Amino acid sequence: MKKLSAIKYLLVFLLFSGMSCEKTVFDPVFTIGQESAFRINQLYSSDDGQYTLLIKEIGDSRCPEGVVCIWQGEVTLKGEWTALNNKTNIELHSVLNDQQKVPEGFTMKIVDAKPYPKYGTESKPENLVITLLIQKK
Repeated sequence: MKKLSAIKYLLVFLLFSGMSCEKTVFDPVFTIGQESAFRINQLYSSDDGQYTLLIKEIGDSRCPEGVVCIWQGEVTLKGEWTALNNKTNIELHSVLNDQQKVPEGFTMKIVDAKPYPKYGTESKPENLVITLLIQKK
């Protein structure tokens, strides 16, 4: 009888522990004028279906936690913006805004990039979540 009771508690524990594992699901849809989360090598479409964005490269040169740097560094990304079947290459910088290449009639801004790099750990572009604000001028 004690074994049966122990098995019940074990099953309940496993059920709850499995439910606590969070998996972040990214919506492949973004809204012009609102902040949206993006990842590398995933195709995203605007909610009205007129635009798509594909981030092909992400560079993260931010000064890692635990290190003193002369320059804060920045996040950069390169990708492809499609509007009505016309593709435009884009390049965004979190700091050096004068080097940005964005589609005509739009502004694009890197709002955030997570996780923040830490000294002694390897940062991979596929682990970064980039928050962008895309607006029409």
